[in-house]
Parts: sequence; C-alpha cells; structure tokens
Amino acid sequence: MRYFKLLSISLTILTFCFVATTNLQAQNSKKMPHWEVRAGIGLLPTFMKDHAKTELQPVSLEVRYRPTQKFSLGLLAGNSISQAMQEHHTGETRLVRNNFQMIALRGALHSNPFEKFELYGGMLLGYTNSNIDYTTQSDKKDSEPSFFPVPKERDGLFFSAFLGTSYRVYNNVSLFGELSYGLSIATAGVAVRF
Repeated sequence: MRYFKLLSISLTILTFCFVATTNLQAQNSKKMPHWEVRAGIGLLPTFMKDHAKTELQPVSLEVRYRPTQKFSLGLLAGNSISQAMQEHHTGETRLVRNNFQMIALRGALHSNPFEKFELYGGMLLGYTNSNIDYTTQSDKKDSEPSFFPVPKERDGLFFSAFLGTSYRVYNNVSLFGELSYGLSIATAGVAVRF
C-alpha cells in the first residue's frame, strides 16, 4: 500500500511536470524565434548641436531576428538630411547641406520586467556616409570655398550603443523609444512581429 501511494504521487508529479513543460514550450514556440520589422523617426537629430535645420527627419528601418527571448540581432538602415548656415569672420556665408546615411548591425539583450513592457540595450557596428554640399551666397555650388576650412569626412566605420524600451499594443505590434548616438539621439517608432 505504501509503494502504491508513493508511485501514484510520483506519477501525478511527473504528469504535472510534463503538462507544464509542454504548455510552456507551446507558448514559447508561438513567440520564439521570430522576425521584427521596425520603422523609426528621429526626435533629436545628431546634428542639432551644429544648429542645423532638418530637411529630412532621421528615418530608419530595421529587420531584427529574435532567436530567443533575451537576444536579438538586427540590420538597420537610416537616412537624414540637414543644413546649416556658416559664417566666416570676413562676412562670407555659405550653406552646408549634409545627406547622412548609416547602415548598422545591431545586437541587443532584452528584459521583460512587465507583461507588455520590455527593456533592451545593446551595441551597434555600422558604416556611415556623409554627402556634404556647399552653397555660397551667389547660389553656386563651391566644392572648395576659399575662406572656410573643409570639415573632415564622416565616412567610415562607426561604433555606438543604444538603450530602449517597447510597449506591446497588440499581439504583434509594439511601440518603441530609443536613446542612441549616430543617426538620432532619440528615436520613436513602430515594430511589427511576424
């Protein structure tokens, strides 16, 4: 009788564990792995310190693969166009127009402290390209202005970090906000999971 009771308790516990793990695996299989497409718009452009006027707000598009709940790997492409007026002490002025593009590989770690909220942070390694045009007062393009120093090109490899949060609005749709350096200091957008 004692062995029968021990065996029935053991079978009950094993059955409970089997049902619980099967249920958890079924839930996780619906969520992971998955792909996300994220579209963002910059709220604070990187070049605002130059008192630049924004022609095209920083826009970005990212495709992100999420193999596990805690990790994601994404490919981001973005663009912004800004212009600023420079004035030399001689009185000569010129308009500087910067068409800035970036493509980056991003790795992130994720945490879900609440059911619908998620915190994430990570690093990015990217390539940036700046197409800079100069226009003098006479509205002629001037590739080598006489009085102004030519700024260093900002093309090349770029390394940065980011920190963000997202809120799940629907099952597969989230809103996100992010702080970073590169295309924009602050970005907000929408992510769709499929």
